[in-house]
Amino acid sequence: MDNFELIHLLRRAARLSRERMEEGRFGMPPPPVPGEQPPEGEGGPGPFGPGPHGPRPFGSGPRGLGPCGPMERPHRERERVLSLLDETEGISQQKLALILGIRPQSLSELLGKLEKDGLLVREKNPEDRRETLVSLTPEGRERAASFEEERRRVGEAFLAPLTEEERETLGALLTRLLDGQEEE
Repeated sequence: MDNFELIHLLRRAARLSRERMEEGRFGMPPPPVPGEQPPEGEGGPGPFGPGPHGPRPFGSGPRGLGPCGPMERPHRERERVLSLLDETEGISQQKLALILGIRPQSLSELLGKLEKDGLLVREKNPEDRRETLVSLTPEGRERAASFEEERRRVGEAFLAPLTEEERETLGALLTRLLDGQEEE
């Protein structure tokens, strides 16, 4: 199994784990809605409830850590959008928001910045004028390719300590875990 496949499996496992946590599986409560107080009798010190200095907002821990790990860095969202658009030509803005799991308004702001930078274009769907289609420009495709190359390089460095046999074992175990979770 090559590094790219292993990194892809690790990402799928991380995404599935986050989704399960948000659904309240694994015996853990779902993460709080930002700005919302926990129900009476729940919570405690830390990001799930009041701390010694009153309620703590989601993601207010050290280095922006929330209950599910580091908060997304601003450029990470740009990378995700460009990478996804590189895989899907002419996707609707609404579908893109669903796939990325972000509010349509937030996506619109992000797309506006990427459009201003000349990395993508938004056009009305000729078949349904209510829908906006998003596509990469040639410069956007180059940027997405450079993100993918950087991801590949980082993945190789991350997996470098493993032997080929260990990579095969890791891949088989991740596949088995993912198959078991996705069947539920």
